[in-house]
Formats: sequence, C-alpha cells, structure tokens
Amino acid sequence: MIDTELIRKDPKKFVTLVNLRGNINKVDIYRWLELDSKRKDLIKKRDEINRKRNLISKNDNQHRITNRELGRKLKEELEYVQKELDVIQQEWQEMLYWIPNIFLEDVPPGTSEDENIEIKVWDGEKYMPSNKIGNKSLSAKYQKSYPIKGDIQFTPKPHWEIGTVLNLLNIDKATKTSGSRFYYLVGYGVLIVNAVFDLMFKKLLSEGFIPVIVPLLVKEKVLYGSSHFPGDKDQIYRISSDNLENPNETLYLIGSSEPSNFAYFMDTTLDYKKLPIKIMAQSSCFRSEVGSWGKDVRGIKRAHQFDKLEMNVIMEANIEKAREMHEYLLSLNEWLLQTIGIPYRVINMCIGELGYYAAAKKYDVEFWSPSQQCYIEIMSNSITTDYQARRLNIKYIDSSGKTQYAYTLNDTAVTHRILIAILEHYQQSDGSLLIPEAIRYYVGRDKITPEDTIIL
Repeated sequence: MIDTELIRKDPKKFVTLVNLRGNINKVDIYRWLELDSKRKDLIKKRDEINRKRNLISKNDNQHRITNRELGRKLKEELEYVQKELDVIQQEWQEMLYWIPNIFLEDVPPGTSEDENIEIKVWDGEKYMPSNKIGNKSLSAKYQKSYPIKGDIQFTPKPHWEIGTVLNLLNIDKATKTSGSRFYYLVGYGVLIVNAVFDLMFKKLLSEGFIPVIVPLLVKEKVLYGSSHFPGDKDQIYRISSDNLENPNETLYLIGSSEPSNFAYFMDTTLDYKKLPIKIMAQSSCFRSEVGSWGKDVRGIKRAHQFDKLEMNVIMEANIEKAREMHEYLLSLNEWLLQTIGIPYRVINMCIGELGYYAAAKKYDVEFWSPSQQCYIEIMSNSITTDYQARRLNIKYIDSSGKTQYAYTLNDTAVTHRILIAILEHYQQSDGSLLIPEAIRYYVGRDKITPEDTIIL
C-alpha cells in the first residue's frame, strides 16, 4: 500500500502511475483526494463528539437530567457521523488498494513484453555478449534449435511427448480425475523434480535461509496484505464451507507461499539487528488461470496445481541495500540453472509487465525451449519496497530508535516447470533422457530409457 502522504503531496504523479500500470476503472486519484478530505473532516467531528461525551461523564450529578439529554443527542450525532465515515472509509480504502507501487527509475518504459529488456543471456556454456541481447527477444536467434545436452543435433520433442513416452507424467489420467490443466507426475518424473527441489533447498540452507512449512489456506486480509488482492482475485480459489471453524469466513488457497510467509510477521515490530530475515517455503500452490484459456493447453506449463519453492526477504528500508538483495536472489536463480545446465535469459520487466501491484522492480528468468523456439518463464523476483509491509503492518525499530516500515522482496526459486526444461534439453536422439549430473545422486541413475520407465 502506498504511503498516503505521497499521494497528497503529488497527485499528478499518481495519476500518471495509475495510467501506466494501474486499473483506471478502479482508481480516480482526484476522487480519492476528495474522499480523503471528507474522511479527515469526519474523523475530527467524531473525535470532537467523543471529547464532549467524556466531559459530560466527568460532570457532577447536579445537572444529571441536562447532561443525560445532551449525551443522548451527542450519541445520535456520533452514530450519524460514524455511519457516514464508514461509507467514505470503505470507498477510500478500496481505491487505495488499487493504486500500484511506485516503480524504480531503472524499470524500462513500455506496456508489452516486446519492451522488456534482456540484461543477461546464458547459452548453456557462457553468457552472450551484449551485442546479441536487447529487447524483442533479440537473443532467441542465437539460441540452439536442438537440445544442448543431446547426443547429436536433432529436432526435439516437446516435453509432453517425451514425458509421456517415458511415463514421467500423465495428463490424460489427471484430466479424467480432475479436469483440464492438471497432471500426474510419476516415477522418475517425481524423482527428477524432487531432486532439483532438494538441490536448491540445501543451497538456500547454506545461504542462511530459514525453512518454513506454511498454511495453504489463508484469510482474505492476508491476500490483501501481500497485494495479491484485489488485482489477482480471479486467480485465487476460495473455500467456503459450513465445516470451517467460522462458517461466515472464507479461506483462500494460496498461489504462492509468499502471502503466508509474510503474514507470519503481520502486526509485528522487529529489531533491526535481526534483519534481514531470509525465509523459504516449499508448498503446493493453486491458480485458476482465468484469462489463459487457449494458451499453453498442452503439457504442464499452465496448471491449476503445482509445487513451488519460494524465497522471501524482510529487510531494512534502504533502497540501495534492497537492490543488492535483489541481485543476490537473482544470483541464486542463476546458480541453479547453470548447475543443471539449462540455457536462460534474465529480463528487466517494463512498467506494463511488472505484474502484481506490489512490484517496484521485477526480473523474470526464462529458460530456452528448443522444441517451441521460445523462452518460457521459470523464475521471477521482485523488489516491493514497503508496499506489502504497510498493508501487513510489518515494522522494525532502526538503529536510532525510530519505527519504520520494512522492505520486502520475493523470488520463485523452483517450480515443476524445471521438469519441462530438463526434458527439453536432456532428451537424446533415441528417445531416452539423460539425467543432469548434479541430481544423479538423487535419481539413482544417469539415463532413463523407455524400457526403464515405471509403469503404474
């Protein structure tokens, strides 16, 4: 949530901000300022009425009848003012929720993916020189059209074909069980995915991340706090049941462990000496994928359920240190992909592609798909400054004793999409799959052939 004082000081800046990356149908900055003024006036009236009521209660009993009548009038006036304030407060707050975070100055201008900027491209062995990267996927023409770990150059099969042949995944049976956009991972498919999760999990432990197992169901205020509501509300599954502890309350399935992780510190004031706090959580995640019908219908790229290992950081309010932390999180993403040997690029997302409203700057990491001849998002990390901390009321006491809102950052470390990348690049011309050397210890073999598949 934006510091409201910033809006009052420079409303034109926020008009531009909403036009660039907000929902102009939900936010009228000048209407918000009008509500803000009325809200302040009503709060003053309410406080003055309460002051008078307190004075009456302290008076002696000789004017009891007069005081009683005056108290009754003040109570009626208070109820009227409070009712008017509640109406204005609701509209004021709803509009505030739709105002996005202020983007950092090095976020590229633009409204579409063609205006994202490639800042790093790794071809599987080395970084590409700067003259081969830029915007509009400039580097794509330099990426290989065949699996970089293949025995020879050949036209690769898409992940859903090689995965089905090797019985690593089964989409047809999941469709019968649950409908479209679900899948089973089977046998070595599970071992491969778990091996990568384990590899990254151990890396993050060595880097001082604290592991957490999070609730998969959260209250509405948590998703508003993380800023996934109201903007992404249509992507979240809700649970409403008489079997809930409070039947009148709705719970929501998380699309990331990020809301649960940050909500752990909700309404908390931390000591700056404990910062930064680095936490990680592996969890099942759920997304409705509304708006993606007809996109990526084959395979496991877009699914309603998947697992994710998430990295989250709470730190002091220092933008330069936040930038350093952002680059550090990115380095962990790159470490994993380079360790496994997957070609990828890092893109600095333009203003219109920043995604959810908390992001002040965002990197996406995308692996190269030789079968589809395009990049596919596999990781993402964002600086969110104090936007989420204001909503969740996460503060810290700095070295001078001043209380401030913290900064937060988030990063997707691993999802099931890593299996797509491995299938794309480690398939062999005979239909077998080479296992990346870094995870062979976990899978227990160096290659999987159709004859090796585990059949259920």
